Amino acid sequence: METYSIYNISKGERKKTKMKGKKFLAFSLTVAMLAGSALTVSAAGVADVFDAGYYADKYGDLKTAYGADEAALLKHFMTNGAKEGRVMNPILDVAAYRKAYADLNATFGDDWDAYVDHYLTYGIKEKRTAGVLFELADYAAKNPDVKETYGDDYTEIAKHYLNFGIKEGRLGGTIVEAAPTAPAASGSGSGSSTTKPEEKPVTTVETHEHVWVEVGRKAGTCTEDGYIDYTCTVPKMYQVKDDKGNLISTELVIGADGNPIFCDAKKREVTGKGHVPPTDANGNKVNYYCVPATCLSAGVEKYTCARCGEHVDNILPKLEHVFENDYVVDPHGCTPELAGYTVQKCFAGCGQTRKVDYTYLDHQVATYDLDKKEATCSSMGEAWGICSVCAAKVKQTIPMKEHEFTKLVTVYVDSYTQDKAAPCHDEVELTVCKNCSMIRKDPTGVNVKAQFTPCVDTAENGGKGDGYCDVCLRSMKRNHTNQVMQYIPGDTLDDKKGQ
Repeated sequence: METYSIYNISKGERKKTKMKGKKFLAFSLTVAMLAGSALTVSAAGVADVFDAGYYADKYGDLKTAYGADEAALLKHFMTNGAKEGRVMNPILDVAAYRKAYADLNATFGDDWDAYVDHYLTYGIKEKRTAGVLFELADYAAKNPDVKETYGDDYTEIAKHYLNFGIKEGRLGGTIVEAAPTAPAASGSGSGSSTTKPEEKPVTTVETHEHVWVEVGRKAGTCTEDGYIDYTCTVPKMYQVKDDKGNLISTELVIGADGNPIFCDAKKREVTGKGHVPPTDANGNKVNYYCVPATCLSAGVEKYTCARCGEHVDNILPKLEHVFENDYVVDPHGCTPELAGYTVQKCFAGCGQTRKVDYTYLDHQVATYDLDKKEATCSSMGEAWGICSVCAAKVKQTIPMKEHEFTKLVTVYVDSYTQDKAAPCHDEVELTVCKNCSMIRKDPTGVNVKAQFTPCVDTAENGGKGDGYCDVCLRSMKRNHTNQVMQYIPGDTLDDKKGQ
């Protein structure tokens, strides 16, 4: 195989190459600064997804204090609400998101904008679900027009849901829980375990279904809540998994006495307080007047409380619509007016309808020959075409090309010592793409030949005898040591490497 030196060029050409490298470095720094500026401008924050109406309706004290003043409500959330654990929109509980992830809390502190930006930029893709009330990725997947318009820009997808999706009753938002993380060693807190999961070279995750047994209750009154207390009475279990996450076994947590340790989890259900309508011996309500609420109007009930004798006159809130699919309209084209959709009808009494799940036919493009940018082995290409149905300009992505690798021998000056007649060279064999100069990632590493040869300046074998080395083209009279930069597989081989 033919090998050659990447420095086998004339001195004049070498100077031009170095100048180009400096210009390219300056240009790269400029682009990097501009890119950094752009990223700062486009970062999302609380204000982008704050729902003032939701925030006020959820917290009556804020609605009383600020009404519909969006600026005042936003200011309250940023200064007090977030720290108090209040929720600003139906998508994300920012305080819960912060509390669940110690890495974020350590990084962002009280910067609530940073938590919002992290969730929309990284958290969704990383499947972080703590504090998530509505899954934007699922919403986009179930609404193709939203996905087509905004792609993976979850800030804009969130805005669409808050401004339009809720009112239109669009589907989606199902939360997919992340896989549980391994807790502390099983059996802690209730006696040490004779079988210690932490000593196994595997992952242990405590897991069992709670079985609730009632252990106490208190009846509610007209003014005080009642409750029912439960406790779990099943033995604790843990799963043993290998380093790949495969389940090995499910085992009991055993205490020091050799007996299973039982779960002692507890929960309380509040039964609520309230007045009680009068009933006869058969449990039927008597002296009770009621107009049931519907999805069109509120209801009303009137009676005298059987407990305290107080006259009760309650307004029953209007019911939510109960929408069910009625029929489907197929798409006729790729424009909004030709979209397909599902018609849903309220079956709770009002018969109101709505359109959801919009679908479109694919654009019809004969050729993609406009503004064509060819693909390379380092970047994808693209081309544009005109849809014959809607006249929209449609982009086609051209996949990246394969690298064209070739082997070459790079010669660079390794060191210089006064006890040698001349500096010596070191040969490194690399596999490099001919088009983009990327060094191929090779499991065996870069093959260093470690062949040290002195600089030579001779008129024989093609040399010029001009005072410069025939191999590296550097002056034979130099007296400095050149720093050798490391070759890293996956990097690009440019004119600075090896100097």
